[in-house]
Amino acid sequence: MAKDIFDVLIVYSESIATSANTLKDGASLPFAKGSKSVSYNVVYGYFLEICQKNGLKAAFTTSSDIIGAGKCQSYWLYEGNSWVKVRKTAYSKIIFDKFSPVNKKIKNNRRLLFSSKKIKPFNKPLLFDLLFDKQKTYKKLHQFSIPTVTIKNSTVKSVYRARKKLREIIRKHAHKEDFSDEIILKDRFGAGGINVYKFKVDQTKKIVESLKKHNKKSFIIQSFIKFDKGFSYKNSPVSTDIRLIYLGGKIIQTYIRMAKDGDFRCNEHKGGTLKYIPKSQVPLGVLLTSKKITKVLNEESSLYALDFIVSNNGNIYLLEGNTGPGLDWNIRSKENEIEAKKLIRIIVKELVKLSLPSNASKKESDNVVIGTSVTNEYPISVNESMPV
Repeated sequence: MAKDIFDVLIVYSESIATSANTLKDGASLPFAKGSKSVSYNVVYGYFLEICQKNGLKAAFTTSSDIIGAGKCQSYWLYEGNSWVKVRKTAYSKIIFDKFSPVNKKIKNNRRLLFSSKKIKPFNKPLLFDLLFDKQKTYKKLHQFSIPTVTIKNSTVKSVYRARKKLREIIRKHAHKEDFSDEIILKDRFGAGGINVYKFKVDQTKKIVESLKKHNKKSFIIQSFIKFDKGFSYKNSPVSTDIRLIYLGGKIIQTYIRMAKDGDFRCNEHKGGTLKYIPKSQVPLGVLLTSKKITKVLNEESSLYALDFIVSNNGNIYLLEGNTGPGLDWNIRSKENEIEAKKLIRIIVKELVKLSLPSNASKKESDNVVIGTSVTNEYPISVNESMPV
């Protein structure tokens, strides 16, 4: 069967994006009108546009469209400021993936997508696996992280065992004074602040009730650390986390997320406020800790984010890491749009490098087309005020 060949395929989660193969009435966009993700149409339209301006033939597809190694059954194009459905088989050796193996079907599709050694994922699979699983992250980076224990199942006995194990870890911790009498329950493979809850340590029955509501998911528990005064932006006393985005072994963006009053979750999707800050405003201790973590990870070619909190006692903890920092922006903030677009252009530059033959000159890969001109202004200086 004939197939269209692309330099890059962007593969998004089927739970959020719509397949180009759908026959649904009104499905004229990869992200449905009226959905919380509708603004992603602009984001990924821009992504494909920048790919095209840099000589990359790129298409957008979903995890449900995967039919083979580097192959999908249908795809979307962005042409003339409009999305176009194409119900044809497509193939690419380079995959920019934006989906996680959250269930058996998607896990099998992911395995199929990367079943050939010829297919290059944008991020190293080992790093993806490590940062996707919060328990694996803790095991590898426990000296920097908040103590983490997996609850085996949704029974009182399992919760008691997990709490006991967590207490034992904390008892030996160098900064045990940081840990409160509250417990955070998190989806082990979740993101975006979804399925994250806080309980008093003795609220076992309520914890079990929450677990039973999500009986197909795996959860971890952590002791809650108060961090509303550890680091504050312009003397704002709210819980704040600090995100450092790495690519090519270097920090390319730095920003903070501030929780809304009365909440501890800093994610924008949970009402948090995102603010880009220059690297010079990131606490030195956070930068030093992140440098130690990057040495352990030893993944210089991958894109990933490290999120940190500073406890009210001044101690630094890795909150979590991920290889899929969001590329979207708050439509009410021009600064967010500018900075997110910078990140997309940096990513496209790396995709250009990946697409070149192995013997291509480095100088050629450093030329990035923006609009109709060629420029070497990227990557952006780490000291520049910079999700995403």
